[in-house]
Amino acid sequence: MNTLIKTTLIAVALTSGTIYAGSGHSHNDEGGHGHSHTQKEVSKEKIEKVANKHLIGLVEHGKIAKSWIDTPIANIEKKQFNHNTEWVVHFLNKESKDETKQTLYIFVSLSGQITGANHTGQ
Repeated sequence: MNTLIKTTLIAVALTSGTIYAGSGHSHNDEGGHGHSHTQKEVSKEKIEKVANKHLIGLVEHGKIAKSWIDTPIANIEKKQFNHNTEWVVHFLNKESKDETKQTLYIFVSLSGQITGANHTGQ
């Protein structure tokens, strides 16, 4: 019986969001009203700033060596991953002793959100 009550409460909590959204929650932008899930694409300069800020954050949080702090952007390109296009910002740190980790790739969505970082570019 206790399990039935918990299950019912969870179901009510999960479905209540759709009740409160109401009929005015449209996904179009007719007449200046509605709700859109598309995000505006930001400039290449903004992507560079976001990637540099993330690089500094990785250094400050000890995720990568301090030698990365002043590393300039070596390359920036748009790349397709499955169904998403993202910016890939390449940083090259020749001070890194491990050749497989001399390049750091920071992935940024077209709207300017960090989606990941690694040394493989994948």
